[in-house]
Amino acid sequence: MRQTNYDDQTDLHERIEALEAYDIMDTPPEPEFDGIVQIARVICRTPVALISLVEENRQWFKARVGFEPCETPMAGSVCQYALFSRELLEIPDLTADPRTKDNPLVTDEPFIRFYAGAPLITPDGIIIGSLCVIDTVIRPEGLDEEQADGLQALASQVIALFEARRLSQRKDDLFRRQKGITASLRSAAKETLAAQEAGGVGTFEIDLTRNELRASPEFYRIFHLPPARSYPTSVFEKMVFPDDQGTQSTQANRADGSAALDVEYRINTPVGLRWISRTATFIRGENGLPVKMIGAVKDVTVTRRAAARIQALLDLGDRLTQLSDIESMASAAADLMAKALDATRAGFGIVDPVNETVLMQPQWTAPGITPVTGLHHFRAYGSFINDLKIGNPVVIPDVTQDPRTAANAQALLDLGIRVLVNVPVIDQGNFSLVVFVHHDRPYQWSNEEIAFVRSFGDRIQAAIARVRAESEQQLLHREMGHRLKNTLSMVLAIATQTLRPVKERQYVEAFERRVHALSTAHDVLFERNWSSAAIVQVMERTFDRLSVRDRVVLQGEDLTFGPKGTLSLSLLLHELTTNAIKYGALSNTTGKVVLRWYLTGEGENTTFHLDWQEIGGPPVHDVDKAGFGSKLIKMGLGGTGKVDVRYESSGLVLRMEATLHQLQQAEH
Repeated sequence: MRQTNYDDQTDLHERIEALEAYDIMDTPPEPEFDGIVQIARVICRTPVALISLVEENRQWFKARVGFEPCETPMAGSVCQYALFSRELLEIPDLTADPRTKDNPLVTDEPFIRFYAGAPLITPDGIIIGSLCVIDTVIRPEGLDEEQADGLQALASQVIALFEARRLSQRKDDLFRRQKGITASLRSAAKETLAAQEAGGVGTFEIDLTRNELRASPEFYRIFHLPPARSYPTSVFEKMVFPDDQGTQSTQANRADGSAALDVEYRINTPVGLRWISRTATFIRGENGLPVKMIGAVKDVTVTRRAAARIQALLDLGDRLTQLSDIESMASAAADLMAKALDATRAGFGIVDPVNETVLMQPQWTAPGITPVTGLHHFRAYGSFINDLKIGNPVVIPDVTQDPRTAANAQALLDLGIRVLVNVPVIDQGNFSLVVFVHHDRPYQWSNEEIAFVRSFGDRIQAAIARVRAESEQQLLHREMGHRLKNTLSMVLAIATQTLRPVKERQYVEAFERRVHALSTAHDVLFERNWSSAAIVQVMERTFDRLSVRDRVVLQGEDLTFGPKGTLSLSLLLHELTTNAIKYGALSNTTGKVVLRWYLTGEGENTTFHLDWQEIGGPPVHDVDKAGFGSKLIKMGLGGTGKVDVRYESSGLVLRMEATLHQLQQAEH
């Protein structure tokens, strides 16, 4: 057992950091936590149950029953002593214990006398508070074994709910982050596309009869050729990138009958691929055939690539929302990024920083380029991982010249890598993902392109984190559902043992059925992350559990209720159905129930109406006016009390109503 000291600053700092990570302090009440303290009070048979979280100078209650204050100063805290151990803390007589005998809650109102607290321990082993029960009478024997086990099981459930809540918040943050990135991209798009291409215009004249080109000095600079009196046109034809699908051309007839030729195409220069915009006109001879072409060219690589980068980022946002697995996300992103950068290979790798390895995901490659999918060791290709680990992007214009890769250059060249760009993606302080872009020829990188690659990395990392968060949340919800079923089973076992002396077994059986009804409602809520449940699904599962689904007619459109509305609906339907099976239309083989619901009003004044009508059963009357079931029915949906019950000759007719907003809200 690990002993902790409340005055130890390390433990205090760890606890404060854990509470900040959960972002739970001073949040509004939530039904799932309220339900846990209710169960704890029932199991331990105490008037008070609390979920207590301990900060430096106060303890705050996330959920409480039987205790009015929402927090107390440390002078009034008994829960601070639950931080000492990972075991259940029990103090049978608070007036006799030296730690608590002078506590103001012991010496004054409400004069508490007994305390039992199960520590709330995070997955990292940090105790942040306790789930406790309190009594106003001394209990020398404390809790029995089953009560102690139940309280500790519920404490584990509290932590599971905290983890689910944290994952849900993280997923929401990721969605907001992606939305913000898209908004900034669209703003940048307007500015970039409005910018004009820097640089001059080169003029040229081609003698088509001699296949000879003469041009201005700016023309030769654009094509990265030394100035000369003339060049054969074949020199320029060889520079045009083959099979270029990006070439765009338009032709229009001029008023004088000559044809204007406007083209954008890529050329392969000593400094890499460039985009050229050309405007030209044919000069025709006496026979009407073209003899010359005159025109102008301009290097539009910067503008073309800027527009391509922005469009790629916008397209990425659209495509990522449609994908749900890491492999397809990486493949889609790599395809868009590579084409925007004229790369020969591009993609993403999942990093193991401890072993200094990277698992390359499926990537985009140009024709004739071999993929590098699979596991690779960073050190086999140089020392640039040292920069990646501290979050710095690596841009290597020539792997044979850079000191980080020169000694391993041949290994890179064998993979067709002449130019190497790696951008690390840091997630929660960890180097988790690397974005890579390769060229097999020289390429002039700009700061804007480095930022573009980083943006791609951030977006794919956010999307991957979202998918993982959703997967973890689904797994956690399944585990929470399993734990809740175990907890409810424990409650049933404790109740069965506690109520064993009760001779009226029908009351014990009714209690068990109601717990099962709660379990059914919780199952449906967990399928939607506890935020809501479809009422038709709640109805059908309730009737299926009682084996009467084929005898109930459902009439109404499907709606969703929040947790409180769902639990209320499930319990009401359970009571009505069991009563109908015992005394009403479902007690014979011919009767049936018609369940109809509808809405009236608009906006916040929308009212939900639920009508229960039994047909074909024996005459009915109020058989249990003082029973819990009847009281529950008379409380109505959500406890509104708006219920009209009629015992007519054709069968029971019951009408209930409540505001739709009240039934759909997520919190109390």
